[in-house]
Amino acid sequence: MRGLLLAVISLCVACTEPRSPACKDSCKREAECIDQTGSKTPFDEKDCVAACAVLEHDVEHSAAKVAHHLACVTTATTCAAVLECK
Repeated sequence: MRGLLLAVISLCVACTEPRSPACKDSCKREAECIDQTGSKTPFDEKDCVAACAVLEHDVEHSAAKVAHHLACVTTATTCAAVLECK
């Protein structure tokens, strides 16, 4: 029983993606801008970071789009511009 528990815990740890600083910063800025503008868009910063980290590591399908979005958020000078980033 104890071995099974350790195996499950090991699998859970192995499945988690590391949280990149770029994802954390981008999601934090997006959350701040949603709050500042009073946007009604549903947004969860922790979900954003988790999704960003997973997509960032999917080099074949998503990494380029994530890099483009992160660059957009980083260079945006206003919250309106941040919220327009795709």
